[in-house]
Amino acid sequence: MKILDVPQSGSVGARTSSRNSGGQYVRQRSMPTQPRTPAQVNQRARLTSQSAAWRGLTDAQRAGWNAFAQSFTIVNTLGTAIHLTGAQCFIKVNTVNLLNGDATVQLPPVLPAFIANTVTALTAVAATPLISLTGVTPAGSTKYMVFASPQVSAGVSFQGNFRFIQTSTTFTTGALSLQTAYAAKFGALIVGKKVFVKIVQSQAGMQDNGTMFSCIVT
Repeated sequence: MKILDVPQSGSVGARTSSRNSGGQYVRQRSMPTQPRTPAQVNQRARLTSQSAAWRGLTDAQRAGWNAFAQSFTIVNTLGTAIHLTGAQCFIKVNTVNLLNGDATVQLPPVLPAFIANTVTALTAVAATPLISLTGVTPAGSTKYMVFASPQVSAGVSFQGNFRFIQTSTTFTTGALSLQTAYAAKFGALIVGKKVFVKIVQSQAGMQDNGTMFSCIVT
């Protein structure tokens, strides 16, 4: 049910507030489930391991992360800039590091200075099959974390259902192939469907807000 209200997100009693491209809405709260896909199990394991690692830090190390948190800003689902706690920063940075195949850290990293995303377009062809990004290799020390959506109707203009498929640093002859990772996650491409991809820049476990691309499968 669409409503006119201040931006809000979360559940109170049997009602859950959220927003999409049409604005603020309220829906009946559903009972939470505990999916057991490999990706979800692995992510829970990363969060659990880093929560335990936070408890193993020295007081001085935790103080460093608490100070770092004052300058570590993220944008939540409502588009509001917020500060995380020191523990949240530590866990977020290190779960991103693990997802990217990097080493975890005990000390806060230097805040990144992200430049413009170098991706220019997304292409998907069912017959080849091919799904790839056009662009150039990102700046040194920057990794592109690629999140993609399941295929949807061509008329869909907004997508919030993204799943991580790969991390990349190199474009070959002006393109980055997503075909293997996308097919493993979502299956074969279907002509006429639309695909959304979000590119999130990452440096030392920190991320920008991401840039979204979409195309219709030909």
